[in-house]
Amino acid sequence: MAEPLPPTRSRIPGSGLAKGLAVTLRTMTKKTVTAQYPDAQPELPPRSRGVIGLFEENCTVCMLCARECPDWCIYIDSHKETVPPAAPGGRERSRNVLDRFAIDFSLCMYCGICIEVCPFDALFWSPEFEYAETDIHELTHERDKLREWMWTVPAPPALDPGAEEPKELAAARKTADKLAAEAATAAEAAELAAQTAEQATQPEPPAGGTTTTTGTPTDPTTGTPEPSKPSDPQDGAS
Repeated sequence: MAEPLPPTRSRIPGSGLAKGLAVTLRTMTKKTVTAQYPDAQPELPPRSRGVIGLFEENCTVCMLCARECPDWCIYIDSHKETVPPAAPGGRERSRNVLDRFAIDFSLCMYCGICIEVCPFDALFWSPEFEYAETDIHELTHERDKLREWMWTVPAPPALDPGAEEPKELAAARKTADKLAAEAATAAEAAELAAQTAEQATQPEPPAGGTTTTTGTPTDPTTGTPEPSKPSDPQDGAS
């Protein structure tokens, strides 16, 4: 047998309107807080989608971000360079060198597909949002501006103690170590050249035996002073 339904509460006409007016009255009595922008900057979430920063060292010009962009707002130009072999007898290799990386933010819809599909972590979201322009053509920002925005990208969340180092930090440290090694090699080469030049300017020692400061002859084989011969009394008498 079905249980009887509970009796419905009879609604007072106009109760919904009274509740809405009560909320309005409570809001009107509260103090209004207005952020005085731009003097007071807003507190944005750490992963806000402001602009896209470019970490140029990680870009391999694979063109994947430009192909997957639904708005076709990414423009990339590059050329190929020949890299000499790393070891004698090896083959020369060719690599792509980035010439231009630009994003037209007047077309970008901030979907983040380019950041997700980048296989080498060269694109990141930056919370920077103050890039308005009076001319729509100036919203196309080149790689120099995108690289400046890279320094405003927040740090990644902390990893587990046993996790691997983030790729961007490893790439930056590798580049810094390479530059430091090249600087050390150049300094050693300059020091060696200075020592060679100093040795070339020094006078050569005379051939044969050397003499001491007192004029005593020395043995050319051992370098020790030779014993002086006693004077003959007959020489003095003569």
